[in-house]
Amino acid sequence: MTLYKKKNKFKKIKTMERKDVYKSIDTEREYQKKETNDPNRVDMIEDFDMAHTLLCIDRFLKNAKENWYKDSPENNYENVMPYLRNICGVSVKMGEKYGMPERK
Repeated sequence: MTLYKKKNKFKKIKTMERKDVYKSIDTEREYQKKETNDPNRVDMIEDFDMAHTLLCIDRFLKNAKENWYKDSPENNYENVMPYLRNICGVSVKMGEKYGMPERK
């Protein structure tokens, strides 16, 4: 009897240094800030409170999960990571507004 190994269908994952990940999150915050000042973007509000943030994170997470399980046997890292960057961006915004406690 011959046993066959199942082929790994995962795409090669591009890794980044932490400083580069933080830089990407900074670009997200800058984008959000710019879009907040655009009068055509009524979905981008300056006075974002915690309730709106949690709803926004929930929506981004739902989109990420939908893209993860979308029509492909491969994991869709490239389609999911932008939503995680969005989540990080709005989380940083809340840290700017309310302060972020350090991990002890």
